[in-house]
Amino acid sequence: MNKTVEKIKQLAEAGDFSGNSVEEIFARCYKAVEKTLGITPFDEQLSAALALNDGKMVQMQTGEGKTLCAVFAACAHALNGGYTHVLTFNDYLAHRDCEWMKPVYEEMGVSVGCITEETPRDERKSLYQKQVVYITAKEAGFDYLKDFVCYETEEMCFPKPDFAIFDEADSILIDEARIPLVIAGDVAVHEDESTAKVYAKIGEFADGDYEFDEDSRNIYLTDNGADKAEKLFSVENIYGEKNAGLLAKITACIKARDILKEDKDYIVRDGKIVLIDEFTGRAAAGRVFPGELQPACEAKHNLKITSRGRIMGNIALQYFARLYPKISGMTGTAESSREEFEKIYGILTEVIPTRLPCARVDRPLEIYFDKTEKRKAIIAAVSEAFEKKRPVLVGTESIEESESLAADLRKIGVDCKVLNAKNNFEEAGIIAKAGERGAVTISTNMAGRGVDIKLGGEDCSDKEFVESVGGLLVIITSMRESSRIAQQLRGRAGRQGDVGESRFFAALDDEIMIKNDLRRLCGRHFPSAKVEGAITDKAVLREAERVQRISEGDGFDERVNLMKYTLIGEKHREMTFSKRNALLDGEYDSDLWQKNAPELFEKACGKFGENAVQTLENKVLAALLNEFHSDYLDYTAYLREGIHLTQIAGRNPADEYNIACEEYYESAAESLPERMCEKLETLLKCDKIEDYVIEKPTGIYTYLLNDLAEEFKAKPILLNVFSEEDFAEENSAKSEKTEEKGEKQGFFKKLFGKK
Repeated sequence: MNKTVEKIKQLAEAGDFSGNSVEEIFARCYKAVEKTLGITPFDEQLSAALALNDGKMVQMQTGEGKTLCAVFAACAHALNGGYTHVLTFNDYLAHRDCEWMKPVYEEMGVSVGCITEETPRDERKSLYQKQVVYITAKEAGFDYLKDFVCYETEEMCFPKPDFAIFDEADSILIDEARIPLVIAGDVAVHEDESTAKVYAKIGEFADGDYEFDEDSRNIYLTDNGADKAEKLFSVENIYGEKNAGLLAKITACIKARDILKEDKDYIVRDGKIVLIDEFTGRAAAGRVFPGELQPACEAKHNLKITSRGRIMGNIALQYFARLYPKISGMTGTAESSREEFEKIYGILTEVIPTRLPCARVDRPLEIYFDKTEKRKAIIAAVSEAFEKKRPVLVGTESIEESESLAADLRKIGVDCKVLNAKNNFEEAGIIAKAGERGAVTISTNMAGRGVDIKLGGEDCSDKEFVESVGGLLVIITSMRESSRIAQQLRGRAGRQGDVGESRFFAALDDEIMIKNDLRRLCGRHFPSAKVEGAITDKAVLREAERVQRISEGDGFDERVNLMKYTLIGEKHREMTFSKRNALLDGEYDSDLWQKNAPELFEKACGKFGENAVQTLENKVLAALLNEFHSDYLDYTAYLREGIHLTQIAGRNPADEYNIACEEYYESAAESLPERMCEKLETLLKCDKIEDYVIEKPTGIYTYLLNDLAEEFKAKPILLNVFSEEDFAEENSAKSEKTEEKGEKQGFFKKLFGKK
């Protein structure tokens, strides 16, 4: 790679770069950056740009100039006839980076545009025709889904995916990878009072009436709870099929009341429930809880409950990313997720060294007996730095924690700014000043990603003083499920060789420690009485760090396991979407009327004209495919609720789920000709072809589903009562019968490998 970098620099210096090889384009871009931005790219930036162009995941530390690297790779792809989407973490970064780098693109003769949430739909098609487009991953995904409900090619805007560069790739491709983007349609949004009525009655349910499973985060009614539900709601069997919807509402309302916490899981803003992202701790605009949980949460706060409409299409971000034939990405923490990037996305990771040696001091984990002791230590650390006028950035776990910590600090005279649930434009302005003399900034975990914190302020005018007191101090207040969060926070200090320091605090009663049973892991080393100050027992420290590795492994396993459930749905989505698009693009014409009702078809052609009938037939089938896919999504949502029960019969829930989905899809597809013929009969009743009305939703809207697929983690209560051995003999017999009958398994063995 170094030889290639040297060749690029030599070509740039000699001005010998008229061709379209990667080296020549990079050399032209090198000179364009110098001319338009007045900066000279570093060797490390050129190495990173080459890796991006090769379709790799690039790790570069904060402040090393990732934004510029993307320009080189995008230009190389554009000047060889391709189109690039630079997919960012938020609208602020998309707009900022596009405007910042636009002079370079213009000098290179490459067209560039930016699409944000505010960009009108009618402007997007022309913007997507630019060679390079800056846009958030979710906006691009929504545009892809919206094309599925268009009826004219002129209305469609999302282009054929080509090359995507993911900025802050770990957040998009791992943390948010499972979050489905959803498009829904409705005849009319309506109020739903039933959930509010259920919520009003769940005050009767006490602790002994239900149980909460920590692993699956699901609520289950006990026998007492089931009896109480049947009495309260006047039903004979709460577990009966006709009462499935009521049971879902009851458990969702109990969960909203007792498990979901305001200012930790969500906030109430402008009369709406706004979810809090579990990784960033920030408000996640446009995201909703799945199923009955969102209306239950609205009922909890006496808010207006409205229908979100019928889901017409969805796609998880990890599958949307895989639509691009070529992807690459950049982040400060790729190395720890190397295996996941390679296994799920098929991309290799390359670590780019820092331009200057890192001068930041990363203190080892400090663990305290409980949250009270931990809070004392954090306040002492912030207070000590504040007295020296040393800037401090504190990364907290939740909005609730950030506000309570700020209140405690203000009581002792420490002035601080709190960053939580604000829009990205305000956030960037505050975080950019976090390196000023005496600044104390308290934020949720990853506030301000993509914005440099410069020592001495945005213009570095006071840098000398800030360096003299030790540079920026980063304080991490808790251990999270992923070590990348701590690494990202540590990386906010020590930008481009700056001095800095990071401290990492945890407590024995932190949620992650309890969930992974640190007490059991530590055994006799776990303190039996309260300890003041930091715990020094190396065995406790070792096991606490092990907890994080266990949590990360569980998270990776969950994401891989979820793929077993979602791959079949993605296959069916792709089949349906591509068939529908081909109809509208004119790649083929429907012949269902001609084949299945030739006499009626001839009659329609005689009445309205063959061309008009064929055009209408294509649109009718397109609308029917929308209805068909909505039915499929309804079925899969229903199937998910109870698929875990197949474990009682010794069957693999993932296999059973996928087999059921495949059978439903094939059966529903076989019904399309009959359903199309019904539409033809309706057409023949019209006097004019224009009188035929295609059924389609009047309102279309999008949202992100906070879907953790908890029902797939559920275990039937019977499996907790009986041991696996109790089922072994029956399972073996069933397996033999299955082999004898030769049931359909081949497709799924190929899809998921040998079980």
